Amino acid sequence: MARNMTECELALGCLFSVYMEKQGDDGKLCKTAFLELLNEQIPSFKAGGKDIGDEIFQGVDFNQDGAVDFKEFAMMIAGFASMNFDALQNVMKEAKKKK
Repeated sequence: MARNMTECELALGCLFSVYMEKQGDDGKLCKTAFLELLNEQIPSFKAGGKDIGDEIFQGVDFNQDGAVDFKEFAMMIAGFASMNFDALQNVMKEAKKKK
């Protein structure tokens, strides 16, 4: 019998699903797939209308192999969440008020 997943487990599953939709046969995101994912799922990475996707790709591709694996992607997401904690917390508080 399957148990209900927690919100955190669902969020992690969603994160992995988004990654899997773009990954190549090698299980990694090529630069084009990474930039598509960034534009579709995290458009706030565009700083003041300036597209900084190439710069982000270079910073996330820690091993400089020209692709982003899931570990590199997850570290980027963790960094984004950490750097934007206050803003994310305010968004969640407002969402709770509307319920």
